[in-house]
Amino acid sequence: MNYQEGKIRTDIVYVPKGKAREYAALALNPYTGCTHGCIYCYGPGCSHKSKQHYFSAPSPKKDILQRVWEDVVMLARFENVPEILISFLGDCYQHSESETGLTRQIISMLIEYDLPFSVLTKGGSRAKRDFDLLSGYSKCRFGTSLVFSNQADASYWEPYAAPIEDRIDTIQTAHAMGIKTWISMEPVIYPEQAIELVENLYPIVDHWNVGKINRNKMAELNSDWIKFRNDITRVLQTHNANFYLKKSLTDYQLH
Repeated sequence: MNYQEGKIRTDIVYVPKGKAREYAALALNPYTGCTHGCIYCYGPGCSHKSKQHYFSAPSPKKDILQRVWEDVVMLARFENVPEILISFLGDCYQHSESETGLTRQIISMLIEYDLPFSVLTKGGSRAKRDFDLLSGYSKCRFGTSLVFSNQADASYWEPYAAPIEDRIDTIQTAHAMGIKTWISMEPVIYPEQAIELVENLYPIVDHWNVGKINRNKMAELNSDWIKFRNDITRVLQTHNANFYLKKSLTDYQLH
């Protein structure tokens, strides 16, 4: 029986709405909150929490492993289940994951039931612990969020995320192990740094998702986004890269 959206009632695995659908047809967030403290984070707003609470008090969702298992068993009954993104909100490899090991257990369940999934994290080398599971499993991808080539800028905007070099090294390790890789290049704040990342990393990245900064008028007004759209498209096409430009870029017009 084929998977049909809206016909299957799951709990912790959910269908993203609105602009979030550009990233994934299904998503799974093991934690509430996140310790990375990114200035541009939309998590507090989506979760209806203050930034202080969202960034300082992350915790595993209630009964997360039992709820995931029930959803996985349900989804495994169907064919053509779309890729499940871990995580859309928060980060599945934030600092506490090193102790809880929730993400590893969730990945193990998804593999056991032969479901497709993708990991997205700023946790860098914390994710390497689970590459033994990802390597050799054809229905998974490993991704990292990366928008800066300058560590000083990353440290300002993403103060507690893994350093740039650590994230790059982790993607490189995944690629070397035969794991399909991707980079979420969103939110682009400094176009020249985004282009530099593509020029440096295209040999080890299988897919790029690119989107501009939103919800920050000052940062948005500092760049020529039409020029960036043209430049990033040209660079990605020059390297025969597989990529997707988010509607924040493709639909952008001067006002």
